[in-house]
Amino acid sequence: MATVLIVGKSNVGKSTLFNKLIGRKKSIVDNKEGVTRDAVSDRVSYFGKYFRLIDTCGIFERPEDIISSKLKNLTLDMLKEGDLVLFVLDGKNGLTSEDYHLADFLRKSNSDVLLVVNKSENGKKVLVNLSDFYSLGFGEPIFVSAEQGKNIDNLVEKIIEKLEEKGKNLSEEDNNNDSIIRVALIGRPNAGKSTLFNSILNKERVLVTPIPGTTRDAIDELIEFNGQKYLFIDTAGLRRKSRVEYKSIDMYSNVRAIRSVELADVVVLVIDAIEGITHQDQRIAGIAENRGKATVVVFNKIDLVKNFNFRKTEFIEHFNEKLYFINYSPVVFVSAAKNKGIKKLIDAINEAYTSLNYRVNTSAVNAAIQRMVMFSPPPRGLKIFYGVQVDVRPPTFLFFTNGKKVPEFYQNSIRNTIRENVYPFNGAPIFLKFKNRH
Repeated sequence: MATVLIVGKSNVGKSTLFNKLIGRKKSIVDNKEGVTRDAVSDRVSYFGKYFRLIDTCGIFERPEDIISSKLKNLTLDMLKEGDLVLFVLDGKNGLTSEDYHLADFLRKSNSDVLLVVNKSENGKKVLVNLSDFYSLGFGEPIFVSAEQGKNIDNLVEKIIEKLEEKGKNLSEEDNNNDSIIRVALIGRPNAGKSTLFNSILNKERVLVTPIPGTTRDAIDELIEFNGQKYLFIDTAGLRRKSRVEYKSIDMYSNVRAIRSVELADVVVLVIDAIEGITHQDQRIAGIAENRGKATVVVFNKIDLVKNFNFRKTEFIEHFNEKLYFINYSPVVFVSAAKNKGIKKLIDAINEAYTSLNYRVNTSAVNAAIQRMVMFSPPPRGLKIFYGVQVDVRPPTFLFFTNGKKVPEFYQNSIRNTIRENVYPFNGAPIFLKFKNRH
């Protein structure tokens, strides 16, 4: 699929333009500079034409810290991937030295550039800076207002025209969405999600620093292993509600992370092996289970654990104690920094996804439940007549009863019976429904 990059200095409205072009709010928008820290991508669809759009972070003329420096290098590296660059300028405030610095770099990179002047609601202010925009030498600018949706259609048509001039076929979608396994990497800040994401992709796709909370947006990337396509989503670390201010960047990051869980098929809970499972990890696992998602638990940073091979059983016991409510999940030990355990992780994801979509035979379910009732009778007054699997994603079973309430402990017995005697459903939660036979 043809790739278009949005490039420009901080706070010129790149993320607002990105959200407007893809038709939904995916990239975090804030008046503060440097909010976007990773290249957020999505597909643009326009009357049967498709292309991939990437929102890059602002390029800083003189980076002042480790994050700014890495952000700049990450954006410059991505220019090699793009078929077309949208160079976004500020129509309200005019050009600065950063714009000229970036224009020089784009000329040297030999990128195909489309000049986009955003925030052009006020025609008088745009007119004052008009000669400066033309002086950059990238041809006639396209004046838009991403916030108001002004001239967006003309911009998309110009993008399509430029890409087709380069021989790009935009009429075919690359992805069969039904065959893609969507995987969200989720966990606390600094558990190593972004390092694991880069390790899976085998390239530095997202920014990694020792500073907790470096990732803010949900970043996704489509890759293929052994003929199977996966959409991996690296999310921001979920912080406790008590530590997140209303309408802050952290709040928006939390919302994006939870939204990524809702869109995923498989949720990979990344745990820092040094710190162990915390209350926040339990909360994150609960979010995934309540939404009916398959789960895989990953202990990361095992290269930093002393005598790990002798302590493996200790980690499993810790998992069963703290995450007992998702003890059906595969447990994988990895070192994202050393690129170890990635194949086992992919195998676990495949297993969990298969379980999420698996259907069992009705007769096998009823035979198992009848045996269970014989050896472990239901609470007094309750009768369970028969059951059937009625849905997948997650596996859902409907049991017909005499109308009496089924206690939670007996529901757990039914789930365990299905897993032990019918199908293990490794990685997938089992949902139960009960209905009065009459």
